Amino acid sequence: MAAAAKEKNTTKKVITVQSKDDFDRIVAEAGNKHVLVEFFATWCGPCALIGPRLEEFAQEYADCLVIIKVDVDDNEDLAEEYDVSSMPSFLIIKNKIKLEQFVGSSGERVHSTLQKFCGKRDEKTATAAGASAGPSQKPNRMVSMIKVVSPSKANVMHSDKK
Repeated sequence: MAAAAKEKNTTKKVITVQSKDDFDRIVAEAGNKHVLVEFFATWCGPCALIGPRLEEFAQEYADCLVIIKVDVDDNEDLAEEYDVSSMPSFLIIKNKIKLEQFVGSSGERVHSTLQKFCGKRDEKTATAAGASAGPSQKPNRMVSMIKVVSPSKANVMHSDKK
């Protein structure tokens, strides 16, 4: 019985997607949760270093977050779609809308981004226990309604050319 409990605790929470269809399905099934996407490569040293931290974050933020990994060599279409040129690259998505994108293997950067969107763990623990979500939750709702536009597309929207 103890072995079964130990095995359950070591189950990986980070999901590695196999295809664009798999990616789209997981993002849709996340519902109201945020999705942290790591674009990585098997040959990328910094990607390997951040992996264990992502597993920790997946457990710590399980109530508000799904973490998925996309191998850029196996999913070049997704890497192109999200303009990924460096690894690891991260996205935060909610309700199929990209909220933020950044590059680098800093565990602290990933953690502060998760806190920005999911709140600090002491706040979320109170929320999970039935207390009201504090003021930190309202900005997330407003931000999630804004669709991020790539800079190249944004230039077209406010071009001075006639």
